Amino acid sequence: MGVDFAFERSGLDDSSRDLAFGKPKAQFGRFGYPEKLEYWAVVWGTVVMGVTGIAIWLKIDVTRWLPRWIVEVAITIHYYEAILACLAIIIWHFYHVMFDPDVYPMNWAWLDGKVSKKWHEEEHPLEEEETEAGEPEALAEKGPENP
Repeated sequence: MGVDFAFERSGLDDSSRDLAFGKPKAQFGRFGYPEKLEYWAVVWGTVVMGVTGIAIWLKIDVTRWLPRWIVEVAITIHYYEAILACLAIIIWHFYHVMFDPDVYPMNWAWLDGKVSKKWHEEEHPLEEEETEAGEPEALAEKGPENP
């Protein structure tokens, strides 16, 4: 069983649950849509910052082949991507790690990499079911036992 970084329908169902009362919470395996969004944001941000940063850094070489406005656009994109990355860390990541009412005052997993069994059952019930069923793939990917 490989790691699945694609988005599933359950993420859309969970978003609609936030807007409409009464729907049950979407169930996730090892990675839910918040983890996948954060992962792909890092990948996307790295690519954008890398390409625009190289264009800014080597502006003389870039302007030999492309018009000057390409470098100006790269500067603008680089600037706003940096702001977006900082805001993503401050708002998205800090909320899920510290300010989410389910983990307040903070998620202590950053110290030892472990989460409580209760939290794991609530946030990743499908992975919990695979682990309890004794599927070798789930056990191999899970890592150290939770307290």
